[in-house]
Amino acid sequence: MNTYHATPYDISAAGFYFQDFEEYEEKAAKHRNEYGDPVEEYEIQFIDGDDCELFNALRVNQANLGTWFEEFEGQYEGEELVKALYLASHMGLGMSDIDSSKLDDVMVFEGTMTEYAEQYLDDTGIFDAVEKAGLNPFYVDVDAYARDMEINGSFAAFDHDGSRYVVEYVG
Repeated sequence: MNTYHATPYDISAAGFYFQDFEEYEEKAAKHRNEYGDPVEEYEIQFIDGDDCELFNALRVNQANLGTWFEEFEGQYEGEELVKALYLASHMGLGMSDIDSSKLDDVMVFEGTMTEYAEQYLDDTGIFDAVEKAGLNPFYVDVDAYARDMEINGSFAAFDHDGSRYVVEYVG
């Protein structure tokens, strides 16, 4: 379970920790500053747990906290998490924009751009075509091809949780 902190913008009030939306709502409703006035605005911080990178990529705040808990917290793992992170951090999509159809538009390859380019050239038969033309397929500059794929803008490479991913957005 993730742990969060609601840090008031009111400097005369202390913040509080919470782990779910109901706990946040309950504590926020009762929260008062040192003068007895209600505290209304908070910065929401991720303290501990598994979803920190997605939380930050989605720019979770007080206004969209309910959506975070309802639709995102703990919902994504593995390849689906990589897709959601890509859409949020690289495509700039917000919570309301990310759904299953958008996730289906993202193709993920675990590895480097060069490894992806090499697999692509092999899968599409380009290496075979080069060989049939009487040339050695090892003379194909896979690094340059990978660089061109990334510069073209259709592919992006990024790191997550110690792994490198190549992502293609086909939407």
